[in-house]
Amino acid sequence: MTNSGVFNPAEHLRDILLEPASNLFFSRNDSADVRMGDVVLRKMEGFVPEVTIGLLGVPQDEGVRRNKGRTGARGAPTEIRRALYKLTPFSPEQPAEKGIAALRIFDFGDVREGRVLEETHERLEYAVEIMMEQGITPIVLGGGHDISYPNFCGFSKTAARVGVVNIDAHLDFRNPVPERHSGTSFRQMLNDEQQKLHPANLVECGIQPFANVAEHFQEMTERGAHIFTFDQIRAKGFSHIFDSALRLASEGVERVMVSFDMDAVRSADAPGVSAPSPVGLFAEDILEAAFLTGQSSSVRLIDIAEVNPEYDVDHKTAKLAALVIMYFLSGFLRRSNI
Repeated sequence: MTNSGVFNPAEHLRDILLEPASNLFFSRNDSADVRMGDVVLRKMEGFVPEVTIGLLGVPQDEGVRRNKGRTGARGAPTEIRRALYKLTPFSPEQPAEKGIAALRIFDFGDVREGRVLEETHERLEYAVEIMMEQGITPIVLGGGHDISYPNFCGFSKTAARVGVVNIDAHLDFRNPVPERHSGTSFRQMLNDEQQKLHPANLVECGIQPFANVAEHFQEMTERGAHIFTFDQIRAKGFSHIFDSALRLASEGVERVMVSFDMDAVRSADAPGVSAPSPVGLFAEDILEAAFLTGQSSSVRLIDIAEVNPEYDVDHKTAKLAALVIMYFLSGFLRRSNI
């Protein structure tokens, strides 16, 4: 609670969060040249009840290490913020008075890393749960793709049924044996004892050949989940496939979360990821997905995973992830309740 009696989730979560570094919030100190660093609210005292979007970082890559991937994703939240806060909130397609600058966006900072991955996940789940309770739509910045399961747990806590779209080259449907990692999130969701996710509302989008195992593909299909492969996207067009993905995930549910694993994008456009591939979605595809996701009133959380700054080229991947956020916000402005 604040002195005014208004519940302040940032203050409530202070013991498990680290405030974002002030030097990331770029500004030209020019009212005629506003940047996202001027727009996004921060620090506990900067929170206002009107906040509708919350940024949250998870700077860890233990899940990637457990999955025998190349580490480095722990640096992603910082580099995505650095790119994001230099962007302007203006788009020629939107009137300035109704643009992104009019949204109330708050940067909650980063989840403090626990002694083990599971402790970090517990903190992330709780932070997401609190944000959801306050009507705030989280944008969660990984880190490895293991963040999606705790995001799901916090996101689905007060819902009877939810939907999930995973934009990814990989199914991430491995067994968490002996431990969870960056490749287990979507099996954990389907097997969660609360049974908030029915297989018919789980959609995998962008799955690539020679990057998955037959057993996982067959099991997901037999259980009733939907898989749209990269080859199907190229044959039928990304817009057509992603419209179907959102529709399938949204049928009969209270809310939907969408996960953006940046290794779904070809390495020419996103070289700095944990598992790069020379083929994949174009940058324009992932940005279209972000816009359509933002526009869908059923979507109440997105996460961005597997950006790996240690292997990035000219910050290209971090900049693309920052644009995913901006395109999501642009779509969010078009929701009927905004």
